[in-house]
Amino acid sequence: MHLRENMVRNKGKAVWKLTTFAYKKLQESIVSKAVEYNIPIVFVNPRGTSSICPRCGAKLVYNHRLAICRKCGLIADRDVVGAMNIWLRFIHAYAGEHGSLLSAPAVKDET
Repeated sequence: MHLRENMVRNKGKAVWKLTTFAYKKLQESIVSKAVEYNIPIVFVNPRGTSSICPRCGAKLVYNHRLAICRKCGLIADRDVVGAMNIWLRFIHAYAGEHGSLLSAPAVKDET
């Protein structure tokens, strides 16, 4: 029985290593293309991005995959909340590093 538990545990580690390898290869390819086309790169730690409301910063409660903020009323899918928080972390990191975000030219009054 002990040998079987070790085999299952080792199989899980092997699957994790393969998943990590695929993720690292994808990341390497994206970084390579970004450097080639002179696109800025910001690495964002995704940890905790699905547990905080992107609108008000309060702790979220979940009903299955649906995030609910009791403070501001936001209701969104867990992945959407994580993506919004990752985007906000990017904005803060990029603006902090460069002083301001990229901006479009001013719109001329055409009336």
